Amino acid sequence: WIDTDFNKASMLPKAEWQYQIGEHLFCMFFAFEWYARFASFKLKRNCFRDTWFLFDSTLVFFMVLETWVMTFILLTLTGTEEGSGMGNTGVM
Repeated sequence: WIDTDFNKASMLPKAEWQYQIGEHLFCMFFAFEWYARFASFKLKRNCFRDTWFLFDSTLVFFMVLETWVMTFILLTLTGTEEGSGMGNTGVM
């Protein structure tokens, strides 16, 4: 929980480079793992029958949403790295 204890930035782009690299590497790793698991299904529709795959899909979805999509949206809407008053959107 190093990021939680020592990273005082409110948004990923404002964090020190070590935290940004770590966050992006974790997100890329888990997205690749999800893709590899999805590609391993002979019939792609069978992925909806695997509850662990569905659970992992949900986790990867929220991780990508928090790491890349929300950061992009907030930077686009505010035009700055200050955030838009949405608070800590990374906490679920």
